[in-house]
Parts: sequence; C-alpha cells; structure tokens
Amino acid sequence: MSAFAGKSVNIERGKTLMKRKLTVLMAIMLVFAMLVCLASCGSSDDAADDVEVFTTDEAVYTESATPVGNTSEEVLNYFNGIVNDLKASKPAMYYRYEKNVPDGSIKVTKAGQEKAEEIDASLSAINDGAKGVKNMILSDIGEQSGDIAMGADNSEYLLVKGESWVSQLTIGDIDYASMKEIGDNYFIEIMFNDIETNGDDSALRKAFDLRDKEEILASDEFAKTAEYLKFNDYDVAYSGCKITATVNRLTNELVNLNYYKAANVTAHMTGAGTFADYGDISVIFTLEDTAYYEIKWESNLPVSPLETEA
Repeated sequence: MSAFAGKSVNIERGKTLMKRKLTVLMAIMLVFAMLVCLASCGSSDDAADDVEVFTTDEAVYTESATPVGNTSEEVLNYFNGIVNDLKASKPAMYYRYEKNVPDGSIKVTKAGQEKAEEIDASLSAINDGAKGVKNMILSDIGEQSGDIAMGADNSEYLLVKGESWVSQLTIGDIDYASMKEIGDNYFIEIMFNDIETNGDDSALRKAFDLRDKEEILASDEFAKTAEYLKFNDYDVAYSGCKITATVNRLTNELVNLNYYKAANVTAHMTGAGTFADYGDISVIFTLEDTAYYEIKWESNLPVSPLETEA
C-alpha cells in the first residue's frame, strides 16, 4: 500500500471516529433535551439573593391585614390562600424560567462505575465534549421570559400549569415553612425534604410541574437514536427544592414568587449497531430548574383625558 493510500485510510478512519463520537454526543444531547422538563420550577439564584429569609424564631409581628401565626402549618395555609388567588384574580406578571446544568456535574461512565473516581478511557472524549453539548442545549432552552397582561389567562405560565390552583401542599408534604415580617412585607420560605432516587415525588407535584416517567420513556424522539444508542431508563433524585415569596402584608398581595429545584439524573443507555462496543453506559448530570414571577396588581396605563374631564 502506498503512503498516500495509507494516509487516505487513516483520514477515513479519523473521520469515522469523529462521526462516531459526534453521534454519541448528539444522542446524549437528546437525553438532556428530553429530560430537561423533569423540573419546571424554581427561583433563579439572582432572584433568591434579593429575598432575605429568616426563621420564625426571629419573627416580630405587627398589625397586618391578616396576622399569621409562626407555625409551619399556619404559614403554609396562608401561603396557599395567597398564591392560589393568582389564577383567579389574574394580575399582571413578569415571568422568567431558567434551566442550568452546573459545570462539573456531567459525567459519562460505564454502567456500574457511576461512583468511580476514574472514568473509562474509551469515554474520555465524550466527557471532554460534555460541556460543549450542555452549552448547545442551554443556548436554546436555558432561559425564557415574558409579560402577562392584567386579566389574561395565566394558568399555562404559573405552576402548576393548566390547573386552577398553584399549590395544594399540606404540612406533611414539606420540611418546614417559615415567615418573617419586615416593614410592609411578609417574607415566606417553604422548604421540601430531599427525595431519594426514584422516590415518591407526589409532594412536589402539588406545587411543581413534573413530567411522568412513562411519557418520557415512550417518546418517539428516542427511537431516532435506537440504531446506535438505546435509551433504557433513568433514575432521578431531587434536592434543595424550595419556594420563596414576598407578600405585602397590608393588602395580602404577592409581590414576587420564586421556585427552585435540582434534579440529580442518571440516564441508562446501551450502545447498539456499530457502537455496540460502548456497551452499557450511564449519563449523569444535575439539572437546576428555576422560575421567578414578579406580580403587579395595578395598571400603569396612562389615564385618558376624557376620564379626567369634569
């Protein structure tokens, strides 16, 4: 074989290898895109930093439109009444949804080696490209925002989407609820218990949007990757879920509403066809899903001169 022919063969092999790696990366990207709706909730870090949260032990209560006790149950019941009024009263709102996969949280491993410190050398290129894949996905779905006019239907923007209510939480669904009164505002924090892998997520469904696992696994999109990478199943654990809110205590009107949730996902995949030598692999990542609402109860539209005439 001539040197030129040998070089051509090497080039073709290089192209094949590159195509192979790119194909697997695209399949992993598809997993991210499909699983990203696991968590439709949450306050952005910036929004959360604007709200100072205190425990009920430090609360000092003064005269309010609705005085609230300092137990978790009393705070939660008050919150439910205030937040569920949003879909009925339909105030003007600004909303922002954000999704993020923190740097360093993505890892592709051989099945059974999810907790190993060293990653199989055959997967090193995929792991090196994981950050770029994440950035490609988040550039399209990382943030959505907009405004809702006063009186407009907001049921598809507020959690839980499509329902007439926003929260059906009971005291047994949460870790604690706390409130602090400062000036004219109540500052509320509702914290959830962490949920172990594939644990009962019924409490989250009373305040957050979650897709059903069966719906995700049955998606037609996964059929497109089946010839080279089969998506088998996934495990998910939730941590750090919380809701924070600011309420004008003199009017019982919400000022802002924040949600945060982190889903720790392990997707189980198997190489197929020409990629069968990858065998069973796991794609591990953390998905942070956040949402922020700024509520406006009065319109700032200019008054018509006709309305000011005597």
